[in-house]
Amino acid sequence: MIQSIIIDDEPNARASLLQELKLHCPEIQIIGEAASVAEAVPLLQKSSRLELLFLDIQLTDGSGFDILEKVDFQLFKTIFTTAYSDYALKAIKFSPLDYLLKPIDAEELRAAIDKALRTRQDAFTGQMNSFLQQYRTAMAAPQQRISLATSEGIHLFPVQSILRCASDGNYTTVHFQNGKKILLSKTLKDMEETLAPYRFMRIHKSHLVNLDHVQSYLNRFAGEVVMSDGTRLSVAQRKKAELLKLLGTWGKGEK
Repeated sequence: MIQSIIIDDEPNARASLLQELKLHCPEIQIIGEAASVAEAVPLLQKSSRLELLFLDIQLTDGSGFDILEKVDFQLFKTIFTTAYSDYALKAIKFSPLDYLLKPIDAEELRAAIDKALRTRQDAFTGQMNSFLQQYRTAMAAPQQRISLATSEGIHLFPVQSILRCASDGNYTTVHFQNGKKILLSKTLKDMEETLAPYRFMRIHKSHLVNLDHVQSYLNRFAGEVVMSDGTRLSVAQRKKAELLKLLGTWGKGEK
């Protein structure tokens, strides 16, 4: 039996994964569950026989990456799980690591487990080390610059100076912290991909925002965010849960 642990802050998600494992992966034995970073770290530290970890990316008190920074992940393999296409998931997509989107598909679950079991532990550890280093660098470098091409030429801007991007048909208007605006001949989807390694989220078909510049969330209409420059932007209903979770308010009174 392959001893495994599930870390997910949603009880229904843990129960659903457990059921799928029983039905399709009988060799997996769940030896523990946790719902937060605070619960997960001591559980993993004392689970010396752990072989496979199912780890939710976004938790109420932090992220799955916070957990991996505090434990010896060289002792086991990890499969990430998430319900959201957030910036972290986009980063994982460009790495050799595996992830599962909720609701979890049985065939994808089986394939991810088979791949993890085929991968040597030292190879997996190398992949994880490389990914965490890249992720750590991206998150710790708010002044990292990106190049944006306009009709006037190529301009370099600190990523953190970008407040938001607004769709304008096949063009995108980029709004900066100092009030400056530039028009790019790129779609908002193009900008979403460009800014994927950073803390940006598509909250609406017309709005891509820098989460570090979100000042508040207003629970009116479908939902609104107030940016650091006072701008109010609508949040699509289907994006509300993801946004609240990333802002750290999911499960703390918002409905």
